[in-house]
Amino acid sequence: MLSPRAMTGRERDIMTEAPQAAAPPSPIAGLGIVAIIVAAIVGWAILGSAIVDELSLFGGFLMLWHYANIEQLDIKRLPAALLGAIVGLVLAWQVVYLTQLYGSTGTIIGLLVMVVGIYLQVINILPMLFNASAMLFLTVAAAPLVQLKVNFINLGISTVVGGLFFAGFIEAVKWIATKLMTPTASAAQ
Repeated sequence: MLSPRAMTGRERDIMTEAPQAAAPPSPIAGLGIVAIIVAAIVGWAILGSAIVDELSLFGGFLMLWHYANIEQLDIKRLPAALLGAIVGLVLAWQVVYLTQLYGSTGTIIGLLVMVVGIYLQVINILPMLFNASAMLFLTVAAAPLVQLKVNFINLGISTVVGGLFFAGFIEAVKWIATKLMTPTASAAQ
């Protein structure tokens, strides 16, 4: 890569241009979007509470955040997001498990395994498994308070089922919006 001094003015402009953000929705459209978001959250809270304990429910919400903000609600990117989340949870869980089995030696082994997982993500090996989703879920699930309180199996279930729920909900909303926005062939005649 060229140093900033070696670049022409146009090259420097290209390197520093921020992508243009989409125009915000109108106030009425914004209310509709918020209503849809509230419906999705309430729906997941009801469904998720029937499947997992309330403490693990956040896995689905964390997957929603990742899917919306990092994956840009692209359904083709959902499998890697879900697989990465599971890898991140396993990387966090194995430290706890190995510590319980082998004490401080297990902690060291677990941390080394965790570092190898981070390294694989950094060098972009197996990106379907070691990706931004893996690192997000590893970061959250490796927090001591989470490790000491959460049931990792329930957290994994919450993450996958919640991710599928929110992706399905979003795809349904997209489909409905497309049908409402697209004039029918008979109306055009």
